[in-house]
Amino acid sequence: MSLTFAYLSQGKLFVKQGDAVKEIQSEFGQSVQVRKLEMKRRKAWKNRGIMEMMLPPTVLQQMDQQPEATEQILITSLCQGQDGQLLYSLEAGELGGIFAWDGVRDRENRLFHNTDFHLTDLDFHLERNLLACTLSHRTGITNIALMAAEGARPREVTEGDSLDRAPRWIPGEYALVYQSAGLARTPDGYISDRAPFTIEKLDFAKQEVVSLAADPKSDLLGPQVGADGWLYYIARPYQSRKPGFHPLKALKELVLIPFRLAYAIFQWLNFFSQIYTGKPLLRAGTNQKVEPKQLRAWGDWITPELVRDRNRSEADAPPLVPKTWQLRRQALQGEPQVLAEGVLSYDLASDGTIIYTNGSGIYTLSPKGERQRLWVSPMIETVMIVEAKPDQT
Repeated sequence: MSLTFAYLSQGKLFVKQGDAVKEIQSEFGQSVQVRKLEMKRRKAWKNRGIMEMMLPPTVLQQMDQQPEATEQILITSLCQGQDGQLLYSLEAGELGGIFAWDGVRDRENRLFHNTDFHLTDLDFHLERNLLACTLSHRTGITNIALMAAEGARPREVTEGDSLDRAPRWIPGEYALVYQSAGLARTPDGYISDRAPFTIEKLDFAKQEVVSLAADPKSDLLGPQVGADGWLYYIARPYQSRKPGFHPLKALKELVLIPFRLAYAIFQWLNFFSQIYTGKPLLRAGTNQKVEPKQLRAWGDWITPELVRDRNRSEADAPPLVPKTWQLRRQALQGEPQVLAEGVLSYDLASDGTIIYTNGSGIYTLSPKGERQRLWVSPMIETVMIVEAKPDQT
């Protein structure tokens, strides 16, 4: 099956067409890295004299041998625009923006950027030339926003103390579906918990919001309405963030207090040993612990979970989420049907074809339910079908 698709892996954008895979690198992101690196170098030289007076030569030598840290550039979401363009959101520290990649001219165009908020979860309405997205505030809330493709400042269309994310235009309507969850806060204003994500419909023609699907035991994520009129989404088990009281866990924490205190004292002494002698107190077992890799999924950072009962024939593409992450579809007044398990991200084509990923492999489901693997790549966060003529009218 010949299908052109794009995917994100660890904040990088790739496009696969035929047998060729191409990484799309942001020129703007690279320029941000260069500017930040130059600023760090100038600041480092200013502080060099002070460091030479305070630190031993061995420590200075070790610092000089360390690679220079660069600003992390993350492409966080993508969608298809007009004339074959790919639209994507980018984050570089506090800076965020939306860019368009022209595949014909192999050129990047900047549509919008700022340092006040980040935009992600893009979806473009071809007929109205309008981009829907998620706008994230520093208070922790996220709202659905609309902006013209020319790059005007986004206009928020939802509000409240909630997480409204992942808007998608409904084919044939001037309306959106999106996921939404209310927030709970402490008396000091900090977020303490959230409700399960439900699926809402925002109808601009009728000026109303209607709830389409909800499950008190599940988060319903990434809704889309297909050309067939069915509602598609990913369902994962809901987990409350409120900690419950567990007597055995509390007892375990009390027993571990002396060991943690002794470990903290050792690390404090080990730090001064490395500063003044350049050597740790113990050589054995001093290798830095490798932190588990994380990937971004539906606004959260998650640590991939390798499922034990995975298919041995696909050991080269192990699922990074458990089977309980299900791709479902349902009629607006019907019961949900499970289409696939262990699904991290998916997309719909206008002909009814579904493309999805388990985090390591990319697969298609035909309208007849036939499954085929297309590609294998590590740490896939998002997958999207690239069509010659996107049907969003």
